[in-house]
Amino acid sequence: MEQGQGSNVVLRIVSGFGGVVILLISALITFGASLAAPVGVFIALRRARRRGRPLTRIASWLSAVFASIIMLGLGSLVLVVLLPEKAWQEMQKGAAEAQVAQDTVRSPSWMTKAFPRTAQSDSVANKLAHSSGFFVATLAVTLLFMCVLFGAIGGSAGWLAAVLLRYAFWGVPT
Repeated sequence: MEQGQGSNVVLRIVSGFGGVVILLISALITFGASLAAPVGVFIALRRARRRGRPLTRIASWLSAVFASIIMLGLGSLVLVVLLPEKAWQEMQKGAAEAQVAQDTVRSPSWMTKAFPRTAQSDSVANKLAHSSGFFVATLAVTLLFMCVLFGAIGGSAGWLAAVLLRYAFWGVPT
């Protein structure tokens, strides 16, 4: 069954409008990470064509997600590098105040009597938690998880927008 030319044009216009709307809304939600997804799909498409292979949906989606993760990672790295020293000091001070203000529960006395190393491990954990290296490591791991989470969300939304826009402009369904 063949579609009429009029319905194909309408479908391409709606597809283009939907792709633009998805890309803009997802850019707001994912701190702009979804804007890198179409670039990742384009790079993967060129690489697949150069090798004489078709670009699969999984490969195009993965390239969109990786491009978004890389964009967020580079953006976070630039943000951390350009952060003034005073802001670092304020963050460390706030983290130290939050740790002091925590209402920590001590181990029961029977446990420290039965297992003396328990009390010792609490003091080691407290020393570790108050060190500046622990703060930096925790911040780095948090930024990594943030980049992966928002990169996956932004990459998926950007991939969907790229697929819709590709169909709208070139009439090629993926």
